[in-house]
Amino acid sequence: MNTGIIASRYAAALYKWVGADDATASQLCAQAKTLVEALSMDKLRFLVKDASLGREEKLSLLEAALAPGGLNPRLRSFISMVEGNGRIADLRFILNSYINLYYKERNIHFAKVVSAYKPSEELRAKLVSVAENLLHGKVIVEEGTDPGLVGGVIVEVDGYRYDASVKTALKTVADSFREQNKRII
Repeated sequence: MNTGIIASRYAAALYKWVGADDATASQLCAQAKTLVEALSMDKLRFLVKDASLGREEKLSLLEAALAPGGLNPRLRSFISMVEGNGRIADLRFILNSYINLYYKERNIHFAKVVSAYKPSEELRAKLVSVAENLLHGKVIVEEGTDPGLVGGVIVEVDGYRYDASVKTALKTVADSFREQNKRII
């Protein structure tokens, strides 16, 4: 069976099990994000998949990744069930699917903004306002800088990429000149 289908089914079951309690769902989402980051490290992922470790040892490893507060009891039970079903290798995908489902159900969108310099708070606020009006939901902005852009901005929202950078404009002009020169020669 496809890992994506498995992950989405488990994520949907977790989402349904948590229910409409926003505080619990929000806490689970935050813990899921932390665990996804932790499971992206090869050593932890290898240890969690290790068949010689018992269920409690694996759970304590994951709790250590969340150090201060430990696992939410529901998330702990869920991960225990996933491990019992032999799907612990898919845990990172399951948690990612849960995070995506959580944000989709609450109409929260992600925007990644990359510019040549750090944008001002005024520009950031305006960008968030425009995105929220277009998407009719809450927008979480992740910012980045790339001096190689020279100027302008690249915005990625819900899989769409809007590129208004000087670097891309110059590349487009250069490609156009190359194409015209091919025809002349």
